[in-house]
Amino acid sequence: MRILTILFPVTRLVGHRTHGIAGGMISGMTKKIGVSLRQELYDWAAQEVEEGRAESVSALIAEGLELLESRAQLEAVVKDLRTEIGDLDEPIKTSLGAALGAADEAYRQHEAGNAGHAGHAA
Repeated sequence: MRILTILFPVTRLVGHRTHGIAGGMISGMTKKIGVSLRQELYDWAAQEVEEGRAESVSALIAEGLELLESRAQLEAVVKDLRTEIGDLDEPIKTSLGAALGAADEAYRQHEAGNAGHAGHAA
């Protein structure tokens, strides 16, 4: 098991609804923490860096946490919608599906840009 020290940017603003360890901190601050990874996971992350698909293992882990945070925020919005208006009707489901599709496409473009960046770095 490897232990990494990582600086994570904190993107929460004071006074906003907060979740997790970043709650209540000022935007732009970083928090230094240690993370333990299975050797196989560390090896995969190091290979991503070596092949230019990630800036660093730390950045890769931070990106993964940001994706999980975004997913949790989306789940909270859907839960709030269901609480306020009940089950979603078809037009709302369609709009939500389109928004999720756009988010997926933006992520795919981001990944394609990273892959293209790796080709230029080699």
